[in-house]
Amino acid sequence: LLCGLQKLCLEEGHITLLDEIEFGLEPHRISRLIKHIKADEIGQYFLTTHSPIVLRELTIKELYVTHNNDGLIQIIPAFNKNLEEHSIQGKIRSSAEAFLAKRVIICEGATEVGFLRGFDDYQLEKGKDPFSYHGVALLDARGASKIKGMGQAFKSLYYHVGILADGDAPNQFSETDETDLVELGIKVAVWAEQLSLEERAMMDLPWENVLSSAKLANSGEPRFPVPDNVCSALGRAISYDIDSWEESLELRKAIGKAAKNSGWFKDVTRGDLWFKQIACAFEAQDFQSSDLAVKLNRLWEWAEDV
Repeated sequence: LLCGLQKLCLEEGHITLLDEIEFGLEPHRISRLIKHIKADEIGQYFLTTHSPIVLRELTIKELYVTHNNDGLIQIIPAFNKNLEEHSIQGKIRSSAEAFLAKRVIICEGATEVGFLRGFDDYQLEKGKDPFSYHGVALLDARGASKIKGMGQAFKSLYYHVGILADGDAPNQFSETDETDLVELGIKVAVWAEQLSLEERAMMDLPWENVLSSAKLANSGEPRFPVPDNVCSALGRAISYDIDSWEESLELRKAIGKAAKNSGWFKDVTRGDLWFKQIACAFEAQDFQSSDLAVKLNRLWEWAEDV
């Protein structure tokens, strides 16, 4: 209604400012309003927004990213010939929420996103400020092969970028890729010994937490045939009583392999539940020196200190 009334007063060559264009509007009305504005050929509009719906309605030639770093204002055009290789338009459509954050942690997959959500809740319970307080968004890259391009794209638009990736697919995300991103000033965390998150966790967690992880997968929704999965990875029969499993390096490796290959925690919800299941491990002093704990804690410090 306001735009309709104002349009009656608009003159040739007008400049119209709309702050927080999404305020008070339902999603379909946002879309309609933006189409209405685009149809006006007699003037120019400046819009500000914190809505992913608005971003998805606009093209990169219409978008500018504004950063305020300690009073230093940067306005970066999303369209630039040098950015074409990064396919910014597609990333805005698929990951609009991340473009509204100040800092982005790009996760290899949904498991990592869920795991970090659980880690975030754990830190909040310990009295620390959550990721959201520091303007951090968690982004699912949906595959190791997409990590480098997404990291470069966000960095090119002057976001602070962190990356959490598995080390088990060097043909998709290699040490060279990691080095290239670090040289750009991107914080990169990759699990040691070329392991996935599931494999790294089962190697590093106290044994009781390894067993509780297996029992979570064996009783959750969906419920996985955990003993059968581990038996397949181990190459021999194993008891169906998970509590009776005795710790060994061979069994730790088999549980990690089974968790990865069978997808025990392959979505955000289950990744979150998994972390909550094993969060008590972070109270153990010995665990703090493990690769899993060290890299998670460093990533948290990066989010706090940037």
